[in-house]
Amino acid sequence: MESVIKLETDKLALQVKYLAAMEGMTVTKVKEEINKKYNKTDSNRNLSNKFRNKTIRVAELAEIFDILGYELYIHKK
Repeated sequence: MESVIKLETDKLALQVKYLAAMEGMTVTKVKEEINKKYNKTDSNRNLSNKFRNKTIRVAELAEIFDILGYELYIHKK
């Protein structure tokens, strides 16, 4: 069975943390894997700031979900 999760702007950081935990990872580990796979050097603090300031880009979310084994879909209301 496929599960569907509605992303909410105000809870995005918590939702990502929850999904990471469901996959047996921490957000820190997710960021390390992103840095390896996508040849980046961003810090965990940078990612936390983006969540807090609501400035995270869709491409960054796609990388996070790629590492976690999820895909992003857009669905009309």
